[in-house]
Amino acid sequence: MPRSRDRGPGPRRVRPRGWSRPSPATPPARRSSTGLAAAALLAALLLPAAARAEIQITLQNAFVEKYKDRATIDAAFTVDKAHARPNPPASDGDLHAAGRAPEIGLAAVAEVMNAVLEIDAVDLIHQAERGGQPLQVHGVWRLWCEHGGDDEQVQGQPLQPFKTTNPPHVFEIHPLLRIGDLDLASSFQPIAGFTYKDATQAFQSYERLPSHIATGDGTVTITTRMAGYNYVDFVIRLNEEPTHLLADGLGVKAAILDTAGDLLVHERRMVAAAGTAPYARLKAMHKGEALHVLGLPRIDLSLLSWRVANNGRVAGVLDWSLPYEMVLVAAFADTPTGPDIPPAAPAPPLQPVTGAVPETSAPRTAGGEPPVPVEPVAPAVPAAPANIAEGDVMVILLKLLGQSLPPGTVRGACTFASGQRSYCATLTGPQCDQLGGAFNAGEECPPPDPAMGPATPGSPPPATPPPASPGPPAPPRGRLRGSAARS
Repeated sequence: MPRSRDRGPGPRRVRPRGWSRPSPATPPARRSSTGLAAAALLAALLLPAAARAEIQITLQNAFVEKYKDRATIDAAFTVDKAHARPNPPASDGDLHAAGRAPEIGLAAVAEVMNAVLEIDAVDLIHQAERGGQPLQVHGVWRLWCEHGGDDEQVQGQPLQPFKTTNPPHVFEIHPLLRIGDLDLASSFQPIAGFTYKDATQAFQSYERLPSHIATGDGTVTITTRMAGYNYVDFVIRLNEEPTHLLADGLGVKAAILDTAGDLLVHERRMVAAAGTAPYARLKAMHKGEALHVLGLPRIDLSLLSWRVANNGRVAGVLDWSLPYEMVLVAAFADTPTGPDIPPAAPAPPLQPVTGAVPETSAPRTAGGEPPVPVEPVAPAVPAAPANIAEGDVMVILLKLLGQSLPPGTVRGACTFASGQRSYCATLTGPQCDQLGGAFNAGEECPPPDPAMGPATPGSPPPATPPPASPGPPAPPRGRLRGSAARS
């Protein structure tokens, strides 16, 4: 029986004189037709990237020092463009509003958590959007490269009104705690209907984010990469008594575990805003106790300030991995258990705390000099690299784009990093999670930069280079676009 690739009946080919069958040990170099088809399809889908995956954030030193030990920010926020309605719960349930505020000095997005439960807040945002008057808001400040877009964000540069709810930005007020006189603290609760990000994947990504810190005239610049994984549920085990009160909340160092009770990270700072459920739960805990929480990552300005201050004494400190902390936005009622959650030892009752615990003076060496400082967060457990290998992204994308989805499935802009570039694709939230990307329901990918050439994720060269082949055709506009880091 003929094999499927045989052409069937036809003129019989005659072998030329001297022809011999090639040795099985040295087969002729041949490119897989499946691989060629996949490469051609991806080349047609990908459009030029507008920026590298690297993002630069330049902050004023005064801003860093003011907010490094604060959970929240107050701002006169001008709403330029807001979602018409909250995201569906399956997509996170937030309502996004893009805008500007002099207290921030960066492109920003304010977000109401569990917005379907806060209709009055949604109405206030829409009124401000129509009226153009600044809205007094109070909420958790969040500096994170989830929607960075342009490869440079400079605090204090003039900003024009935004025409989209998702402009390139690294700053958010997320979640909002108050709009005008409307209290939103009750929105800090679990999101019914949302699938939280996997703790193992999320913290592996966070822990391997690179960074480079450079100082300027009254400024500090952080160079890092796009990061995703919003709303991750995990377990914290307190490494100290929760006595470090902030001006507007509480900070405590804790180990991070997955929901099965396995250790992921030795220590990071947890931050809870005053008046929220996580704040109340943390204050009642003791060292060694565990709590199941929902959190959002943000750059730790306290560690950023520490690294700049100790640059002259700690070699390479400006090139350590990205300093981050977790903001707790909900606490669950279950009792965590697992191999790395031992029963907490009895602790003496806490005395009332009226302010932050004072710092103790550094010990001195025999020569009278203070010892080399240690960063105030213990080293993390090593984890796998954050972004997907360039050789793997083609296979994953083709599989995702070929999936058949039921009618009404919510799609949005998914941005992810591959190698030195960042890309945007129209996918679903779960599909975006497979790429480790940042998902924004209902949003479109940004237009590509026509000045950039076609970009396709590459793969390591084979041991024997394949024969040269013609380049891919000019890519048409499609659903997948290489772009700046947005979602």
